[in-house]
Amino acid sequence: MLGQIITFRPSPNKAVVGDNAFAHESGIHQHGMLANPLCYEIMTPQLVGVSKTYLVLGKHSGRAALRHRLEQLGFTASREELQQVYYRFVALADRKKNIYDQDLIGLLPDNIRERRNVAVEDQD
Repeated sequence: MLGQIITFRPSPNKAVVGDNAFAHESGIHQHGMLANPLCYEIMTPQLVGVSKTYLVLGKHSGRAALRHRLEQLGFTASREELQQVYYRFVALADRKKNIYDQDLIGLLPDNIRERRNVAVEDQD
């Protein structure tokens, strides 16, 4: 609505109304959001017209966000398996700005891919 009133969209970093207001890439923020969203968001995204919170996977992401996204895609990994995937994930994230679901699946060893469950949640 703000964009319609002022005839252009607010900056993505603008608090509350920017596109990135409910996006989290930092590992500690992501872990806090998974544990209790009120840690970093004092209002729900829906309150200001945003559909949901986004956990952006990138070079600053931690294991909690990686595990969460893999579980959403239907994959489970032990602590040791997750650690190995995380090392590969960080190496990829250092070279590539955007990490997509296909990239994550490509990082997984065959034994994890073979144990895939039905995806719990489909995200954009």
